[in-house]
Amino acid sequence: MQTILNVNDLSVNFDTSQGLIKAVDNISFSIKKGECLGIAGESGSGKTQTFFSITGILSDNGTATGIADFNDVDLLKLTEKELSKIRGKKIGFIFQDPMTSLTPHMNIGNQLIEVSMIHKKNTKNDALKKAKEVLDIVKLPRIENLLKKYPHELSGGMRQRVMIGISLMCDPLFIIADEPTTALDVTTQKEILKIFNDLKKYKDITIALISHDIGVISEVSDTILIMNEGRIIEKGNCKEVLTSPKHEYTKHLLSCVPEWMK
Repeated sequence: MQTILNVNDLSVNFDTSQGLIKAVDNISFSIKKGECLGIAGESGSGKTQTFFSITGILSDNGTATGIADFNDVDLLKLTEKELSKIRGKKIGFIFQDPMTSLTPHMNIGNQLIEVSMIHKKNTKNDALKKAKEVLDIVKLPRIENLLKKYPHELSGGMRQRVMIGISLMCDPLFIIADEPTTALDVTTQKEILKIFNDLKKYKDITIALISHDIGVISEVSDTILIMNEGRIIEKGNCKEVLTSPKHEYTKHLLSCVPEWMK
């Protein structure tokens, strides 16, 4: 199976008033085409900064070193202009809080259309057709009506589905989902995770699923990384790692999962 992302010796540092802080400490991993890699760990473990760094969206005081080979292109060597042609087009990003990620003064239709028109140079009509297709994929009802609505008029689960839709507008090879089910009720969580499973199965889309919630990770992921203090402390087949964890930290994370979710 083709490897779509190969990360080697990645480190991420932040220059702060307290000195240099190492958020990610010399980690290596790979993701194969069509699989989901789950990245688990508590807040501050480095899981989000890992993917911010390889897509060029670190804060201004952050620097990344190493190799992040995406389809034979080292993302860490690209200029911002070169990266901007990959982000949103070949790599989709679903951020943690759709309320702050969506533009409040633009209706949903225009936010979807804008992505397609910028990255794929589609006409407005073609972009609108694609917008309706992706909203159908993420199982949103009354699409014509929804396109006219603004983010504040939608529930949290609907906004998250719109964010997934935006990430699909350019038919990406790879989607990074950062805590996509945070603050959603259990039923809505299940529905969102089913969408991810369908994207893997029917669209052959590769996914990196970042979450502090082992229960969420286990629903979708084929392989898993467990991160703590910027390091990968355990990795492998998701089912094997979660049923026979070797590291005490992994066992600690599993002990926090309620019995009914196991």
